[in-house]
Amino acid sequence: MKKHFNVLTYLFLLVLMQMYSARLYAQSAKPPIMGWSSWNHFRINIDEKMIKEQADALVSSGMYAAGYRYINIDDGFFGGRDSSGQLYANAVKFPSGMKSLAGYIHNLKLKAGIYTDAGRNTCGSIWDGDKKGLGVGIYGHLEQDCDVFFKRWGYDFIKVDWCGGEKMGLDEQKTYTEIINFIKKIDSDIVVNVCRWKFPGKWVVNKADSWRISGDISADFSSILKIIDINADLHPYSKPGSYNDMDMLQVGRGMNYEEDKTHFSMWCMLNSPLLAGNDLRNMSAQTISILTNKELIALNQDIGFVQAKRVYREGDVEIWLKPLGTNGKVKAIAILNRGSKQADFEFQSGQLGLSGESKLRDLWLHNNLGKVGASRQVKIPGHGVVVFKVG
Repeated sequence: MKKHFNVLTYLFLLVLMQMYSARLYAQSAKPPIMGWSSWNHFRINIDEKMIKEQADALVSSGMYAAGYRYINIDDGFFGGRDSSGQLYANAVKFPSGMKSLAGYIHNLKLKAGIYTDAGRNTCGSIWDGDKKGLGVGIYGHLEQDCDVFFKRWGYDFIKVDWCGGEKMGLDEQKTYTEIINFIKKIDSDIVVNVCRWKFPGKWVVNKADSWRISGDISADFSSILKIIDINADLHPYSKPGSYNDMDMLQVGRGMNYEEDKTHFSMWCMLNSPLLAGNDLRNMSAQTISILTNKELIALNQDIGFVQAKRVYREGDVEIWLKPLGTNGKVKAIAILNRGSKQADFEFQSGQLGLSGESKLRDLWLHNNLGKVGASRQVKIPGHGVVVFKVG
């Protein structure tokens, strides 16, 4: 009897230890990163002056106060390699050098991001005709380039693209695993993004900080819906510190107000990294109001780290549910209208597992709406969304 008791006690304590370890891990995990990236708006047409101005604008616009921290320099900074294979930047575009630019970004209390390709050549060399992007990928120069990016230049984030790797027919799991392992040995806090343009596979979950799940986004609502649909079934692979990347934000780049709100809302609900892709120097007040909605951002940065799930779909209307906090008692609900016309919709609290006594708050109107009740009528603009916090 005593032996049986000891075994049960041991198993019980083991379960408690595992639960405690999991909770500690979740508490120490990093939420999805927030910042800005150059590719969407500028592609390879980047330079030192513009990057500094973006960093300045991120701070002055209120985005820093809302939680944005990263200034990510994408493809287009390369100058080539010297006779020893050492990577150097384009001196015409970046006369002060990449180390100096990282220092400028850091002095604003921001993080600095950089770019490479897993193969020999970059995406800019293949798709934008950038001859400076030939031979500057990380393939064959892993130790050399990581020394430059992280030890000499001092960058905090790296996006690893796949254009060159695909052209070479490289094994993506083997190639990316080697790159990520090497970077994390230098500094485990360096954020690594795998840009494979589709979900890479289960292997990536315990390796990268984030991974692209789709082809490149465009400033078109059909593109937004396509990426949302791709991510709908990928929630099992999102976990604290590691996230499905739905690509850079297109807010302020040509869609209408409701479409921009929907885009931003769903990226927040689905725990995607929030990397603005517009020109921060000339944003409208409307664009700033969307990108700095702290109540929506709080969903993305929530300490529960749970990606929303689609729990209802009929016609053009969908309901997405996201548990919040460590116990999930408080929830976020996004009701999405895929159609172009206003939808008048009634949802039943019981069908969503909600108590009618729970309090409802509209996160775009910033209004408390009282108790949920047995049912609730909502009007959703065409291509629009309403987002509630229920608790």
